[in-house]
Amino acid sequence: MTDPPAIRVRFAPSPTGFLHVGGARTALFNWLYARGQGGRFILRIEDTDQARSTEESYAAILRGLEFLGLDWDEGPRVGGDCGPYLQSERLDLYREQLDRLREAGHVYPCYCDPEELERGREAALAAGQTPGYDGRCRRLTDADRSDFAARGLRPSWRLRTPDDGSTVWNDIVYGKREFQNAGLTDRVLVKADGFPTYNFAVVVDDHLMGISHVLRGDDHVSNTPAQLLLYDACGWPRPKFGHLPMILGPDRKRLSKRHGATSVEEFADRGILPDAMVNYLALLGWSPGPGGDEVLARDQLVKKFTLKRVGSAPAAFDYDKLAYINGEHIKRLSPERRLALVLPRLAERGWTVDPTWRTPAGGDTARYLDAVLRALGNRFSDLARVPDQIAFFFTEDYPVDAAAVAADLASADARLRLAQLADALAAVDDGVVAAPAAVFEEVARGTAARLGVEPGALLHPCRVALTGQNANARIFPVMELIGVPRVIARLRRAATDG
Repeated sequence: MTDPPAIRVRFAPSPTGFLHVGGARTALFNWLYARGQGGRFILRIEDTDQARSTEESYAAILRGLEFLGLDWDEGPRVGGDCGPYLQSERLDLYREQLDRLREAGHVYPCYCDPEELERGREAALAAGQTPGYDGRCRRLTDADRSDFAARGLRPSWRLRTPDDGSTVWNDIVYGKREFQNAGLTDRVLVKADGFPTYNFAVVVDDHLMGISHVLRGDDHVSNTPAQLLLYDACGWPRPKFGHLPMILGPDRKRLSKRHGATSVEEFADRGILPDAMVNYLALLGWSPGPGGDEVLARDQLVKKFTLKRVGSAPAAFDYDKLAYINGEHIKRLSPERRLALVLPRLAERGWTVDPTWRTPAGGDTARYLDAVLRALGNRFSDLARVPDQIAFFFTEDYPVDAAAVAADLASADARLRLAQLADALAAVDDGVVAAPAAVFEEVARGTAARLGVEPGALLHPCRVALTGQNANARIFPVMELIGVPRVIARLRRAATDG
């Protein structure tokens, strides 16, 4: 094995659910730090919870990371010198280290009934006390242990925690943190079924994989003292620890499904771009600096990211800000890339171009969609909503703003003007070619002048009649794309129905 880079960080999720945005943010900060420092980013799957780990969750985590573009240097599907990278395939390593701890007297067998311990935990919580283990199996004699063994009971193994003193570390984010050892409990390292607990496996893995920095959510801080004591018991150097601020919902409570989407794949389905999601997640607990632009490309984030700018205050997930950042990233897409992303969503609706519409693109759906997206410009905040925003180009069953109809189509005068515009367009329609925007503009302005009204008095009702909205792109290119036959039909329908 070659000497590892100085910076080695990891993301180590449990495959017990989807990739939550909190986990994704943790993965991102580790990835950014590794990429910015020339280090290595390792993916490890902590699947020793056999009751809750599933193949579906494992696959969902990998899909989420791949969607975000957080490539790993070592781990599943990639390999590496420190594998295997699934904890369920590393059981021999944990047994070997447990044997060493037993020989050194740092652990002791515990024969307590798990159900009894759970009842005690619940009783302590009900009484407003901090639950913990009372250390009763520390006091077992050799005869007691022999008796339990003779009865066929298999023990779990607990770390012997110091009775006094304190466990201290300099947290990268929070500074000095200290826990009194008297308030700590003797944690189980290996369960009676032979499987390691989280606190044991994570320390063994992080050491054997040469992890230099442990960057994780602040909800793990209660585990850190026990893990540091375990490093000391094993005689291993401690990595540096940094606990990232929690992510809260807009109501400042822990982010959950009641707030809206929380998984990476949900946001992907809603049309959030990978670069936008990465950009927004980076801002949850990290700042690019005073006066810095918050809309950042991936390479800019790598260059700017520093642990010194990670704050300790909880970060509130702002869905509106995510939509804004996503819209800004959509603006930066090339027309070709934007077309490629929207075209499949159009196909899901079954929308195609009818040549009788007489549009500039003829019957070519891809060309027509490209022209539509270019005409509407930078008006999209997420790709999932694009079909609804452009529906009036493809179908007569498009969303209609009732308030816009009431404001602009309710009067008899407005409907009369639309009927007269329809007649004027019909008079110049040759029935063969698509009319350019300039023709629509000439006819519309000429009709307004003939009626003795300002152009807006005709064009505002016209916009609502054609698009169902009173705010959109410039109306004349929109009319060109809708095509003469459908423009005339919609104007006459609005003139009749209002």
